[in-house]
Amino acid sequence: MPRIAYLSWPAPEFSGGVKTTFRHVELLRGAGFDAVVATPDGKPPGWFRTDAPHETFADLRADDVLVLPENSHKWLERFAPRPNRKLVFCQSWSLVYRGLANYASFAEAGVRHILCPSHTVMQFCRERFPGTQLAYTPVLIDEQVFKPAAEKKLQVMAVPFKRMVEFGALHDFFHARYPQWKHVPWHFAKEASEDDVARSMGESAVFLSMARLEAMGMTGLEAMASDCVVTGYSGLPGGTDSATLRSGFWAREDDLYDAARQLDRALAVAQEGGPVRDGMVAAGRETAARYRRQPVTDALAAFWRGFLGAKAA
Repeated sequence: MPRIAYLSWPAPEFSGGVKTTFRHVELLRGAGFDAVVATPDGKPPGWFRTDAPHETFADLRADDVLVLPENSHKWLERFAPRPNRKLVFCQSWSLVYRGLANYASFAEAGVRHILCPSHTVMQFCRERFPGTQLAYTPVLIDEQVFKPAAEKKLQVMAVPFKRMVEFGALHDFFHARYPQWKHVPWHFAKEASEDDVARSMGESAVFLSMARLEAMGMTGLEAMASDCVVTGYSGLPGGTDSATLRSGFWAREDDLYDAARQLDRALAVAQEGGPVRDGMVAAGRETAARYRRQPVTDALAAFWRGFLGAKAA
């Protein structure tokens, strides 16, 4: 059976797309497939733990099945002439145009399948690339890493790097408009390790989502798995796979005032506890459970067995 090689941006970069690429390779290897991550420099990530083998582009083989990112036209042009079977893993619908460059579609570069981490990405690819075969290959929300601490603290946790300006404005406006919550600490993660993020989520009662232009609201799902009351922006359209009225207090996109109102509601519910808080946390936990190791592995393995035309050893 040929080897599956996922091409990734440099692994030390703090990116959910990089992490998902490595996780896919880990799960495929656990299911019996020969899979590897290839990066330009071959360096390990450092900011999350992984046992996925990684190498450089120079180590790729002539018979490898190549899984290209959607947002690098240089790599697409570089590998288009090669005889390798090629797929694209579309982890950022909003950056597809960067990967295409002079191509009208990925099919012109020999790509016949696009892997999609969410149903909203599948919808985008269905409309943008009619006729191209699509496969749902979801993200992993690792229940062994993201889980609630023994005791929650009344604090707000956020990973705001996609909305740093909005985060600063919201932090300032919220404390001016809702001074009753000034005693509540805020903790935000920027270029933090996965273990540090998981620890903070596990301890925090409220998670403030600052998602934007998402393929999948992965950080929000990690907070749901950690039993946080989730509020903030869903990152539409990508957040629609996981953002429901049951799973969080979602704000209207780019609406500062609504984001502050929803955060006020989330803190009140988290502080009060009881059936409203418990119901929302349970709905979030149920949503995140769809992305645990077993269902994600099953989806990945089913696609790759069909694509390769044989069962893994």
